[in-house]
Parts: sequence; C-alpha cells; structure tokens
Amino acid sequence: MRPRHERFGLVLGAIGVGVASVVAGSTGAAIAVAAVAGWGWWQAQRRCHEVETALARAEAEQAASQRDRAQQANDLSQLLALLSDVPVAIVWVRAGMVQWANQTACTWLALRPARHLGQPVVWFLPDTTCWSEAVRAGANGVTKTVQIGQRTFEWRLYWFAHTDTPESGLLWIEDATERQRVAAMRRDFVANVSHELRTPLTVLIGGLETLAERDFPLEPAQRSELIAQCEREAKRMLRLVRDLLQLAELESGAPPAFEWISVAALIDEAAELAWTLAPEGLTVTVALPEPLATAQLHGDEAELATALRNLVSNAIRYTPAPGRVTIGVTAHRDALALWVEDTGIGIPEEHLPRLTERFYRVDRARSRASGGTGLGLAIVQHVAERHGARLAITSEVGKGSCFRLDFPRPRWRVTTVAHNERNENQQ
Repeated sequence: MRPRHERFGLVLGAIGVGVASVVAGSTGAAIAVAAVAGWGWWQAQRRCHEVETALARAEAEQAASQRDRAQQANDLSQLLALLSDVPVAIVWVRAGMVQWANQTACTWLALRPARHLGQPVVWFLPDTTCWSEAVRAGANGVTKTVQIGQRTFEWRLYWFAHTDTPESGLLWIEDATERQRVAAMRRDFVANVSHELRTPLTVLIGGLETLAERDFPLEPAQRSELIAQCEREAKRMLRLVRDLLQLAELESGAPPAFEWISVAALIDEAAELAWTLAPEGLTVTVALPEPLATAQLHGDEAELATALRNLVSNAIRYTPAPGRVTIGVTAHRDALALWVEDTGIGIPEEHLPRLTERFYRVDRARSRASGGTGLGLAIVQHVAERHGARLAITSEVGKGSCFRLDFPRPRWRVTTVAHNERNENQQ
C-alpha cells in the first residue's frame, strides 16, 4: 500500500484535473494551478521517503555488518584460545618470521610472544635442520630426534604452506616420544613372543623327529628322558600362551566385577600354592595380624588371586633352600598392604624400575630354567592399576626381596561380620 502522503497527492491531482476540465474561466485555471502544486508536493514527499528508506536500509546493513565482524572477532578469539590449549605446538609463520604461537609452542620452543614475534622461526628450533626438513616434507611430516636440555624427544613436524607467500604457513609439531616408545614396545613384544615360542617349539619338533626316527632306535631311558623334556617345553609354552591371553585381557580395559573379598582367604589360597611349590628345605609362613584378620578388599577376586599367586611363585623360584618366603598383610598410613617377602638371591637396584616390563628378566637363563615366562610382574602391575593400588618393590642382593601391593583406604575395610563368619567356619 502507498504511503498516506502519496495517496493524498494522487487524489488531489485527480480532483484538480477533473474540475479543470469541467469548470471554465479563471476558477478552473486556479484549480488547475492547485492541482499542479499538489502534484509537485507529492513528488517531493515521495523522494524524501525514498531517501529515508535508503538511509534506514544502509544503517541496518551497517549494523548487521558490525555484528558479523564482532561475531567473527569473537569466533577468532575463541579459536585462538582453543588452539593455545591443544597439546601440539602451532606456529604461524610469515616470510620465515614468527607471527603467532600457541602456549604449547611457547613452552617447547622457549618463545615469548611479547619479545619474539617477528623474529626468524629457525632461531627457536632445537635443531637447525628441523625447519628445512619440515618445509621439504610439507603435510607428509617428518620425525626428528631433538635434544632439549637433558631430555631427548621424538618430534613429528608438519608444514602447511601458504600458496601465495614464500615461507609462509603453519608449522605444526607433535611430541611423538610416547608413540615411538609404544611402537618400540610392540616390536619388542612381537620379537620376544616369537623368541619365547621358538625355543620350546624347536625342542618339541626335534624330540618328535627323534622319536619318529626308525634307523636309530632309542633306549627306554633315553626315550623317557626325551618325552619328559618335550612335556616340560609343551607346558612352558602353554604357560606362556596363558599369560599372554591374561595380559591381553587385562589391557583390554574391560572393567572388573568388583566385590568385597576376604583378605584372609586370598592369603590362605596363596599359602596353599606356596606350600605346594616349595622345594624341600624352603619354609613358607603367613603373617596375618589379628586386627586385620577380618579385612576385606573391594576388587576382582580372580585378578587379585592371580597377582598374589604370581608374586608367590616368583619368590619361591628365586629363593633357594634353606630359605624363607612370607606372605602377609599390614596396614600403614591408611593403606592396606598385601606383601610377599623372601630371603632369596635379591635383585640389583638398577633392574628394579624395569621389572614390570613384559619379558624383562634379570637373569634370562635362570628364569627360563625355572619355568618363568617373564610376564608375571607385568600382570601384577596391570592388576594393581585396575584396582587403584601401587606395586612397590624393594630388594637387596644376597638378602632377599619384598613385593608389596598398597591399596588406598576406599579399597579396603575391616568388618566385624566377616570376623564372626570366619570364627564360625573355623569351628
């Protein structure tokens, strides 16, 4: 619909024209002049309205543009804040000069934005070849071993170049140290498994071929010894496969079914195993203080029993007779400790940090001869982590070792009900 002043101008012009055509003389001329004046007034009002409308539209567009710019600035600020917190180093480079760096890059490269913006990026890289190799590798990336202070890192550098300006773009650096360590562990694991399986398989195949040889029959005693040797190697291979499967299950991350378990029952089961495995002359004792006889652990019974069995079998394996292996429980500093202590050969201090690595052995020949798979302590470590516990190892060469599982307060309790039930069972 037309504006009011436009409608008024049109009506006035129409009336003027109509009356002028009917009425003659001076009166008609006056009316005609009035009509022309009305028509001019209407045109002026129309032009003013168009200008006002155009101005309003321009103001609205300017306000929308300002809102868009403010939103873009806010989005950019949020993006830079997010990039500052990511655990990779990001550096924006223009013509080889640092223009912006996130917090991780400032930490790794010792950059101070207030002082170092606009300076060459190569000044802050630990290796002079990092920049040139990153530029050559581009988005494919390159892995570099770099030294920062006393530590060695494996860095993965990527360069995303700007197409218009030389040596301009984004330098992206990832710390691949842990990834490389895990990859090396996987390679070592496969190599160790292959080696551990190859030995018993070689013995088994050789024994079977010898038993199948018709041209050189064996004496009964030789045949029995060969069969016994093959049986030992087959059982060792079976133990290895069993431990590998158990370790894989623990590493899968599936949560265990926690319940309250009697500590006394766990120790009794471990002691039964120890008495079965102990050679003649080796003493096995239990240290279960009366205040902790009713203690309970919140965890998975099968996993905890496996961890304790592995500690017991290790202690017996490396404690020659006459010696002593003790299985016990103590409470100290609001933590409950399940421990196995022996008077065995002990472990040199330099080996202690690596004992829980898979297939790590202090004495490989002795471990294999005693039937160990090299996975027992790795399994214990995984069980401890899944139960929020800590595995502590102390040892002295020639005097013995102590392996202790420390459980924090929420994981254990002492109940009167359990004490009464234990007394009733004993009666």
